[in-house]
Amino acid sequence: MMNSATKIWAAVFGVWSLWLLFLSGFISSPGVLQLIRLQDLLAAKNQQSEALRESIRKLESDSTLLEKSKIVQQREIRRVLGYAAPDELIFDFSTPEHRQK
Repeated sequence: MMNSATKIWAAVFGVWSLWLLFLSGFISSPGVLQLIRLQDLLAAKNQQSEALRESIRKLESDSTLLEKSKIVQQREIRRVLGYAAPDELIFDFSTPEHRQK
């Protein structure tokens, strides 16, 4: 059995240990909460970064197609400028209020 002096010193040591942990930031610290928020932010940014990398890969693929094929170049130019090739048919399904003037 522990005597009363040992119990008191154990309680003092326990309280002192908890106080030390509280002051160091391990228990209910803004640092711990900030760490959790920053880890969530990092995960979101990593996901966003991966989506941007995929977009870059697609754009690079489109770029190589445009560089290699004259037909693709002409089609893209016509699409951007709004022209049709002599053998192309254009179907306009837009409503009258959405048509450009």
